[in-house]
Amino acid sequence: MQDFSEEDKLIESIKNEKDIMNKVRLLTQLTKTREVKVKDIAQKLGVKSSYVCHLLRLNRLPEAIIDGYYSGNITLSHLFVISRLKDANQMIGAYEKVLADSLTVKSTEEVVRDILYGIKTEGDYISPQEKENFIQQITSLKKNLNLKIIQTRIKSKIILEIRGNLEKTSKEVRDLMKRFEMW
Repeated sequence: MQDFSEEDKLIESIKNEKDIMNKVRLLTQLTKTREVKVKDIAQKLGVKSSYVCHLLRLNRLPEAIIDGYYSGNITLSHLFVISRLKDANQMIGAYEKVLADSLTVKSTEEVVRDILYGIKTEGDYISPQEKENFIQQITSLKKNLNLKIIQTRIKSKIILEIRGNLEKTSKEVRDLMKRFEMW
């Protein structure tokens, strides 16, 4: 019963803590020394598990970056974005770029995306009208065909779904493959 009481005290301390790095320290204490699961912590705090994970990821940040946060050079949002990087040298490099170029959080996300995936944000999304026209064009080929287009800054997906049994869907897939070969 004593452990439960201590956990509750730590949870209350986390809820009331205003300093973000102290909050991270308390969360780390709960996850490492008390071995409380992130999802349980999130539930007790009334937040999503992903938010707790984002906070815990701040532990990886080098001291220089944390000092930059406390001195007002960057925001908490910058910390979250920079902490996505795996390597301390990459983090420092991104932080220095933020300072040198006075980058916004959105621009910082682009820098981090470039470091992580080697992809620069260039170009525009396809318009909703283009997307809808393409979906209508393709789905008109078959009555039991659904199409979904997903586009992010780093990749795009086209998902074709054909409903039916294996015999029917195999035939339909082969037919579609032949049509795409003709394009």
